[in-house]
Amino acid sequence: MRSGIFGILVAVVAFLAYMSVFVVNPAQQALVLQLGRVEKVVREPGVQFKYPFIQNVIYLDKRILDLNMPPQEVIASDKKRLVVDAFARYRISDPVLFYQRVNNINQANRRLSTFLQSSLRSELGRASFIAVVRDDRDGLMENIRKNVSASAADLGIEVVDVKIRRADLPEANSQAI
Repeated sequence: MRSGIFGILVAVVAFLAYMSVFVVNPAQQALVLQLGRVEKVVREPGVQFKYPFIQNVIYLDKRILDLNMPPQEVIASDKKRLVVDAFARYRISDPVLFYQRVNNINQANRRLSTFLQSSLRSELGRASFIAVVRDDRDGLMENIRKNVSASAADLGIEVVDVKIRRADLPEANSQAI
């Protein structure tokens, strides 16, 4: 009888210990939530502890993430048509703000796509075809990155890089612009 109670007690303690421990990988950061509120941000990898059943953990990526945009048509300031596709690279800079504003990577990608598309049309629409293709492409990409990064800062996101390329060229001759 005593060994049965002792066995149950050991099993309960082992289960509670299992539910109290979580591991953060080097490529992750974690938010410890208690009743929906952020209690703690864990940025360092390793074994961490939480209160079982009261707290839960959400993992967010620390790595640089990619956002690919489908090709879109843009009219340059000299009325020439360009078909460009763009991609952005970003990271989660403020995990609490990110969780509160967008909650997950898919929502973040949707919001960033809107920012990127708007900035892309605005910047390329003010530039001439030659500036976009040859003369000032680096400056244009940097302006687009700054615009998107400023908008994304409210989401807890830092935009690291934006690249655009002409999509109306055959794939073999396609070049980054």
